[in-house]
Amino acid sequence: MRIVLALTAICAVTSLAAAPHLYRQSRQIMGTFCEVQVYDSNSSRAEGAIRAALDEMARVDRLLSNYDPASELSAMNREAARFPFHVSAELFDFVQACRRFYEETTGTFDPTVGPIVRAWGFFTQHPAKPPDSAIETAKAKSGFDKVQLNERDRTISYSVPGLEIDPGGIGKGYAVDRAVQILKQEGISSALVSAGGSSLYALGRPPGRSAWRIAIKDPGNLQQLIGSVDLRDNSLSTSGVSEQSVQTGSHRYSHIFDPRTGDPAENMCQVTLVAATGIESDALTKAAFILSRESLLEIMKGWTGVRVLRVEGPCGARSVIWVTPGSAAVFHQGQQKSRRARQN
Repeated sequence: MRIVLALTAICAVTSLAAAPHLYRQSRQIMGTFCEVQVYDSNSSRAEGAIRAALDEMARVDRLLSNYDPASELSAMNREAARFPFHVSAELFDFVQACRRFYEETTGTFDPTVGPIVRAWGFFTQHPAKPPDSAIETAKAKSGFDKVQLNERDRTISYSVPGLEIDPGGIGKGYAVDRAVQILKQEGISSALVSAGGSSLYALGRPPGRSAWRIAIKDPGNLQQLIGSVDLRDNSLSTSGVSEQSVQTGSHRYSHIFDPRTGDPAENMCQVTLVAATGIESDALTKAAFILSRESLLEIMKGWTGVRVLRVEGPCGARSVIWVTPGSAAVFHQGQQKSRRARQN
């Protein structure tokens, strides 16, 4: 009996010691705060994995930053209009992925929109509507159809001077994906990786729960929620006019542009999109912000597991919440008495 009791006590202590705890670290990367949360029973493994994941996000930033003149992407933007620029395998694969998203979103995701964004001053502290002539000049320097990729030589060329690739619409998602791969390699099975809160990936689930539940703030009143999202082994991205915009009189211009026209996207307040990876959710969020419901549903046929919640119209009580069919199991909407919620 004493032996049985002793063994029972040892098992109880071992079970308690093996219970997973939450570990988290954050770091300023890519101009925002990136955070990694991990549930694990081994503190050394958890903290080491988190550091490695954040280090990987910082490495991606050094590769893709268009603010750092020493980054490989900045060098490509400087030289690719002059001659075919030989790039690393990673950067080539990244630009190739951009091409895929550009083609499969009918051009609504286009990372060469940078000259237009710059013309509006969104890279500065004081954005403002530019003259029409400046917009036309910027449009002539934009368009992913002006980017040539040579797989054999692994070179990238721009057909017009002044064209540049801006990773801002997809880089955070890519960095999140790379961090998740590091966590998996380190033996982590439950984690949440966030880049500024707008690009996230949920690895596994927290102990005792079926998924990571992420709150969706009301863009018309950030003190309230419009609902939540359940994530498990998938990614979420959010884009909205509350992030950046230009107010001209009574008109509010979004920082998200329709690359096909060069104009700011209209009649959309916020989009939250769930997809299999961070790079997918980031890129597809831009398309979901710009396209009509019908066009969005059409391109979604080519993607598995994509779910969308849009806050359509002006931010505030007059907006309409619309979710794509089959999304009820992912998006949990709150009580919104002042707005209509639709799924069709």
